[in-house]
Amino acid sequence: MSLLSLALALAPSAQAAERGIRNHLLLIHQLYEASDYERALAQVEVARQEKHDTDEDVTLSLYEGILRCELNQQDEGKASFRTAFLLRPDAKLPEQVSPKIEADAESVRRRVKKDLTDTPAARKHELLTPKPQAPDTSSLTDVAEARSTPSKARQYARVPAIAGGALAVAGGVSWGISRVYLNRLRGASTSTSDAELIQWASRGDKWQTAGVSLLAVGATGLAAAAGMYFWGGGEKPAMSLGASPGGASLVIQGRWP
Repeated sequence: MSLLSLALALAPSAQAAERGIRNHLLLIHQLYEASDYERALAQVEVARQEKHDTDEDVTLSLYEGILRCELNQQDEGKASFRTAFLLRPDAKLPEQVSPKIEADAESVRRRVKKDLTDTPAARKHELLTPKPQAPDTSSLTDVAEARSTPSKARQYARVPAIAGGALAVAGGVSWGISRVYLNRLRGASTSTSDAELIQWASRGDKWQTAGVSLLAVGATGLAAAAGMYFWGGGEKPAMSLGASPGGASLVIQGRWP
């Protein structure tokens, strides 16, 4: 039963994390509308502690740039804009801002795009660096086909459990590595070269994508193991469990024992 509890806890925790970052973004918007810029900026730092993807990291950096400019911290604000545009050069500002702030942001955007175009070495490195591929989920789906006798179903439950646990751990490690690159990017000094900044942004994005994919597939394996263990006590349970393309969701088919 412990395997089942672990598997069922993974999906709600991911949904809770998604709601958490959205709630933070909504609160930042409300504080900005109320011109409470200092509290909004503090909320940006709190939101960064939540699990979030690259697009949300870009939004938080854009908010930080806007808020710092509103607080007359132009240098820090432009640095935050640069962080966001290195990740998403065409990202739109999340709020209607004054013409002065919009001009500052667009100026940073133009410089970033020029830097990306004028650094062939960085672009060559990015092309030569293979993107992490999400593991094939077909083997986990095959393992989850619990059509054998009840004793064998429980006996083989450890196979997807071990695989799922290993993939979940690998996903956590990949996610952690992506945070290292993004923290480097946010804390970069003015002496850091453009090539290094672009390289950090690219690697952080790739490691984050790999981490999310591995965590999703790991959850699939743990859920498969839980299903085999829990439903293995009945007679001939006809059930299959697998991951949708990209590992974004779980699919359960069959009948209840």
